[in-house]
Formats: sequence, structure tokens, C-alpha cells
Amino acid sequence: MRPRRRPGGCDFVDNPQLPACAARVFWYSDCHPMVLEVEAHPVMDIDAQDAFDLLSVPHPVTVLRSSDGEHVLIAEGPRCIRLDVVAGTMLAGPVRLDYHLSGFTGIEAKVLTLRRLLAMWRRGRLPRSLYRPERRGRRWAMALQAYDGARAGASQREFANALFGEQRVREDRRKSDSLRRQVQRLILTADKLVNGGYRELLWR
Repeated sequence: MRPRRRPGGCDFVDNPQLPACAARVFWYSDCHPMVLEVEAHPVMDIDAQDAFDLLSVPHPVTVLRSSDGEHVLIAEGPRCIRLDVVAGTMLAGPVRLDYHLSGFTGIEAKVLTLRRLLAMWRRGRLPRSLYRPERRGRRWAMALQAYDGARAGASQREFANALFGEQRVREDRRKSDSLRRQVQRLILTADKLVNGGYRELLWR
């Protein structure tokens, strides 16, 4: 069963200390617009060609059960699909899925999840083409590295040395000291992310 709703917007099935690409994280639907609500109906003969079976999914599947239904995570590294089953069950064999889509606000994200699900059903895998790399992802990763370094007691110069190399840092200090200022900006970015800003990334 799903644990009591936790602050932060998600449940961790695994230890949250695991690397991000390895940990199974269930974001709540009101925090993450990519979560698609579905109804699961037992397959009749007439529906056989539209059947979807979790056992046929080629990627790891995790299901959380709670009083408000089943919460399904299909994941391969950073690529994933999140479904909330609001009626029926996906654990009793092949089903026909009905999708809850309405209005205009946030609909693009849910349609993208549906496109990913359809592509996986057709191709037998999560399609890389529908998971566009985040162009600022590297900067966010560097910011969190800087945050971890600061919490561990490393100085800004020590982190700059680790990130850019000691020779480059020495040359920069003689000219503009811009790398140290860049580290300062990274730490400020990390502070915003850690103090709730990460939720804004889910709506990008």
C-alpha cells in the first residue's frame, strides 16, 4: 500500500540516496503534469487488438497500490511513464485502457505521456525520440555538485579546481576570477532547487 502522503511531492520506493536514474520515484499527479490518469477494463474478445498487458512491457515496472487506485511506473533509466489507475486494475491480466483527458491547461504534458505509451505499445520499447534532453540539465547537475561540496566543507576554490582543473582556475584568477563567480552562481542555483525549486522543473 502507498504510505501516507509525504512532503516534497513524491514517494520513494527505493532508498532516496540512490542515484537519480536508479531510484524509483512516484511523483504525485498534482505536482507532475506528466502523470496520466487511466481506467483499466478487462479485455473482451472484441478488444483483443487494443489489449495492454504489464507483463509484456520490456522495461522494469513498479506498481504502488493505495486507497485511490494503482500508481504505475514504467522506467528505463531517466525515461519513464507514470500512470494513475483510477478505476479497475492492471494487475489481473490484459486490459483496455481509457484515458482521462480534458480541458487545455497542462494537456500537452499528458498527451506526450500518451504518445510515449502508444509508441512503447507499438515498438516494444520506450522511444528515445520522445524524450528530449534538457539543455540546462548539465548546469543543474553542476549546481547540485557545488551544493554537496559546500555542505561537505569544501571551499569555492576547491570546487572550482575539481570542476575546471587547477591550471585553468589559476589562469582565470590572474585575469578575471570569473570561475569563482560562476561557482557562486551555481551554489545560489542549488539553494533554490533544494528549497522547493525542483518542483518547477516538473512543469517544464
